Amino acid sequence: MKLDSCFATQVDTVHDVPEPLRSALIDKIGSPGAVRLLLYVPAISTIDERSPRRAPKIPEILVPATVLGITRDGWVVACEAEDGDATVEASSFSDTLFLELTSVLLYGQLRIDFASVGRSYSVLTQFNTVAEELFRDTIGLLLNSIDERQAVTTGDGSADDSLFEAWPKQFRVEARRYRPAGQRLLAATQWPAIIDGFRRELSPAGAFLVTEREFVLISEEKISPRLHRGDIQKFGGIITYFPLIRLADFHVSRHERFGVLSLQVHATHGGERLEIIFPADHEKPVSKALDLVRRSMNPIDFQM
Repeated sequence: MKLDSCFATQVDTVHDVPEPLRSALIDKIGSPGAVRLLLYVPAISTIDERSPRRAPKIPEILVPATVLGITRDGWVVACEAEDGDATVEASSFSDTLFLELTSVLLYGQLRIDFASVGRSYSVLTQFNTVAEELFRDTIGLLLNSIDERQAVTTGDGSADDSLFEAWPKQFRVEARRYRPAGQRLLAATQWPAIIDGFRRELSPAGAFLVTEREFVLISEEKISPRLHRGDIQKFGGIITYFPLIRLADFHVSRHERFGVLSLQVHATHGGERLEIIFPADHEKPVSKALDLVRRSMNPIDFQM
């Protein structure tokens, strides 16, 4: 199978993966029949600039080649190392805490947080955003594997658009693009950035969506001035998917100018605590949406 040298490619079997990643995957996965998905992501390097008066430049490897695999029981990420070998991280679905997708201009990154021996860890897969759809599909497969409860399919989700029709355009677009497919949207709320008296941004604008199985946080990510020119889009997005089955506890606390949503995520062998900051005057809609999270997590208790 021919692999793309620039963009991520879905490969058919482990044997289509180049060395040293192939051997590392075979050692970790064992039976090739256990593999449900394999994404090969080529190395990202500097441009090989050539000039008639200068010797050819040797490209500098910025991000090494990576393979993300999903098996029947979990996932594995193999990454090329500087010594010519490969490093491997793997986890079961029962120890996967949450997923985070970053999309900024041509840069994309999938972060998987997982638990092991009482601590939380994370592994990154970086890619060109031309292949982002592949990674959105991969996130869907991971979420379905973490929580196998049957979701109620709602077609293309257009009936839920009224929940965010008054949002800023960027957040409307991202809510439609990144909401988990095939799930009913129960609640959605959005808030502006928190700005101090010196016009400095203390916390970015954000939003979250509540579905039957996930709590999805959308947050703005500023782009460095070195990464853009002229009047192009100045912000990217960070989309974090928290499976409700991993939420052990959450609560809202209020401070003078802002509120804090504290999340405790927990898996079989460990957990992690996270905090989300939002403007103080948005405490009511945030708390209302969280009530729906509780109902989704404990439908039997709610019915009683």
